[in-house]
Amino acid sequence: MTLPTVDVQALGQSIWIDFISRKMIESGDLKRHVEEFGVVGLTSNPAIFQQAIGTSDDYDAMIQDHLTLDANGLYEVLAVRDIQEAADILRPVYDRTHGEDGYVSLEVSPLLANNTADTLSEAKRLFATVDRPNLMIKIPGTKAGIPAIEAAIAAGININVTLLFSVQNYEAVAEAFIRGLEQRLAAGLPVTKIASVASFFVSRVDAMIDSVLENNIRAATGRDLDRVAANRKLLGKAAIANAKLAYKSYQTLFEGERFAALREAGAFVQRPLWASTGTKNPAYPDTYYVDGLIGKNTVNTVPPATFKAFMDHGTAAETLSVGIEEAQIVLDMLAEVGISLDDVTSRLQSDGVEKFIESFETLMAQVEAKRVVLKTGIIHRQKLALGTSRESVEQTLHKLGAELVNPRIWNKDATVWKDNPAIMEKIANRLGWLDVLKTIDLQRLKAFQATIKDGAFQHVVLLGMGGSSLAPEVLFKTFGQQAGFPDLRVLDSTNPAQIRAIESAVDLSKTLFVVASKSGGTIETASFMEYFWQQTQGNGQQFIAITDPDTAMHKTAQERQFREIFLNPADIGGRYSSLSYFGMVPAALIGLDLDAAWNAANQMFEANGPQIPVVQHPAMWLGAIIGQMAVEGRNKLPIFGSAAIASFGDWAEQLVAESTGKEGRGILPVVNVSVGKPHDYGSDRVFVYLKLEGDPSNDDLDEAIKTLREAGHSRVVISLNDKYELFGEFFRWEYATGIAGRILGVNPFDEPNVTEAKQNTGALLDHYKANQSLPESTPVLAEGVVSLFTNAATLSPLEELCTQHNFNSRSLVDTIAAAIIGTNAGDYFALLAYAQTTDHTSATLREIARRIRHLTRRAVTYNYGPRYLHSTGQLHKGGSNTGIFVVFSHDVETDIEIPGAGYGFGVLHTAQAAGDVQALYDHKCRTLHLHSTGFNIEPALAVFNEALELVTARRV
Repeated sequence: MTLPTVDVQALGQSIWIDFISRKMIESGDLKRHVEEFGVVGLTSNPAIFQQAIGTSDDYDAMIQDHLTLDANGLYEVLAVRDIQEAADILRPVYDRTHGEDGYVSLEVSPLLANNTADTLSEAKRLFATVDRPNLMIKIPGTKAGIPAIEAAIAAGININVTLLFSVQNYEAVAEAFIRGLEQRLAAGLPVTKIASVASFFVSRVDAMIDSVLENNIRAATGRDLDRVAANRKLLGKAAIANAKLAYKSYQTLFEGERFAALREAGAFVQRPLWASTGTKNPAYPDTYYVDGLIGKNTVNTVPPATFKAFMDHGTAAETLSVGIEEAQIVLDMLAEVGISLDDVTSRLQSDGVEKFIESFETLMAQVEAKRVVLKTGIIHRQKLALGTSRESVEQTLHKLGAELVNPRIWNKDATVWKDNPAIMEKIANRLGWLDVLKTIDLQRLKAFQATIKDGAFQHVVLLGMGGSSLAPEVLFKTFGQQAGFPDLRVLDSTNPAQIRAIESAVDLSKTLFVVASKSGGTIETASFMEYFWQQTQGNGQQFIAITDPDTAMHKTAQERQFREIFLNPADIGGRYSSLSYFGMVPAALIGLDLDAAWNAANQMFEANGPQIPVVQHPAMWLGAIIGQMAVEGRNKLPIFGSAAIASFGDWAEQLVAESTGKEGRGILPVVNVSVGKPHDYGSDRVFVYLKLEGDPSNDDLDEAIKTLREAGHSRVVISLNDKYELFGEFFRWEYATGIAGRILGVNPFDEPNVTEAKQNTGALLDHYKANQSLPESTPVLAEGVVSLFTNAATLSPLEELCTQHNFNSRSLVDTIAAAIIGTNAGDYFALLAYAQTTDHTSATLREIARRIRHLTRRAVTYNYGPRYLHSTGQLHKGGSNTGIFVVFSHDVETDIEIPGAGYGFGVLHTAQAAGDVQALYDHKCRTLHLHSTGFNIEPALAVFNEALELVTARRV
């Protein structure tokens, strides 16, 4: 049995394949095509290399070996190797045909299409670089390309002239080829074995003309039947007719007297090469542009799918010489229906150059993206075990890629998240975190840092809440105090005892206060500033402000002549500000290596850049995982970390909770808890483990996480080589949270419910200023010094639970026990302590959280007020109503007056607790407020522990 791809050779036609790839070469596929299927040549172009390099990992090993090259240099290394190896495979064909066939084509950069001198220079350079006699250099047959083609032929270079659409253009190219050979002959140089093909594009002509014909048919339908018929008759006829007339010109030029002298000297003719022969219209046969263009001294370069089709059911019969007269009639008829073939072919050539330029630029971007991915290695430092969710996560990831979400985010396209114009405008004004590498002045920070080192300040106290304080706190907990630099204390609590603890731990005269607030009007931060301004006798040289331009704080800092004022870009939201001045000024103050920090951040920016494919995009992966799994019900996100970087979870908690917790949905981060055993967890978790290589705590964590994975729980492990890579993680998590927000369908850059507790607090403070007391509430239960306050939405079900489970509804401990056991799958507990942050209290809360998790398998978080109001507070009110909120509070022993406020920090602290409780009530959240009459929180915590004991005893 013979193959059409082989049979056509007897008719004088050569079949080349229009594709190249490393896999095709290394697998032996190209060699089989040459030895068995009749392939005698190969063409390439930027679009082909884009497909081969950009969409596979076949080139990764070689890219890894050349990471110092730029994208253009790297592409050339990759392409040249492929071309050389393909040429070597085809060399036997070249030798057998004495140089008439066996060629591989490599294209001059399309960016040079309009520059004759540069095109010629590049053609010479590439021909020498590849160093294979069976190489053809592709040059477009444009106005600038034609003189370069002539000169290249004169220089003895094999040329594949590309992007020919019109007969006139073809004839001009053929004349350039002949003139080039004539120059050599006149100079006494050999003209043998200088090969050239003229690539005449086919199917694109029909695609454009058919579109016009169909428009004409639609316009004439029902009005002019003759016009409809005339246009319909021409569908699918123009391309082959045009090619046949080009072949007629070939015969005139190369088989007549014009070429006689060169033919006598042994020169090859320039064969017409039919390009773009894949069928674009499914109404036409898949071998339409192969079967119809078979003839002597021609080449057809076919895409792989068309080659396969022709080999299977093509027809090897001479067709070019048939119907030449009819071809001219077709073109005349086109003119009669108002179609100018000259206009069409001119436009197609211009479009072709632009498409190749676009493909080349995309290719360069993809090569650069691959280089970055392999250089940073970040994508390879994540390990995933997603179980049955793997497929849905990958589908989500590919959908994000198909919707161009990554480049759209980098272009600050707010429609990624919402399509309401008012909301879109707000989102667009919150995407400045993408620009911090350009908008934050690193040199200024380094100069500022130099003024602090070995200076007068022993302490830095950062006055701020939420996004203004969490990243600095993480950095100091991670890196500790650096030699020659002050230590850092963060004040983010209005509890008077907390303020006194900070004040007593520092030498006020040697303390620098950093007042950090995006809005410049955060009540806690403003109150802290006024208090310490008074305590330092108004010494502006002890204060630094970090705020947005033109805020009240900005004006105050100017009036009071603060030591420094750092104005942050106004388009960065608080929780996305870790790499802005809000995070980087404290990093400078505590003596961190700013270059190392910035390099780590820059590396992560590169690894997640606009051209990085989604499957190699670390932040897209993380966002797709936590977003898609939340949609599937795994909306609890326990975050664990090696001991040295464990505090990162505090920052991530606010970012994820406040960004996603709205519109009745959200993701609950769970941090600062032990890993636990598999049976401690329900099916609503996905675990993330940030692993710092070399950390002594890793062995235990590795084993615990492995146990969870083996029990079927989903987990993500992200490995860091050193602590400075946390600066990159800040960006990864910011970006990933944006992706999770898109998947959940929420705006991740607002916090619509945060103001509710603030407004309630404001009303309570107004009441205090008018009455010198806060309103009093009546507890539903009280035992000893502990009182329980709750709302009807909580109390009524609790009373029913007590009855069902034989608990005493008049007992405080029994009622709390009923609340502990009366939960549903997917619920979570939030322990919220309005008290001084101490190691002892934190340990108690952590142990309570562990015990609840063990008894109920529910997720449990704990935090301090008012800190959590700027963190998980948005999720509490705006997320799904699945939380059980336990607020612990106590009386304030001795208040501290806030200068000019008319109340003290203790009143503010108490009002904040009551204001948030009221906001929870308003949302009909299950809320237990345990207040201890006295000056510490221990009695309230003890009552809760008693309830846990009771539940434990009942379970036994």
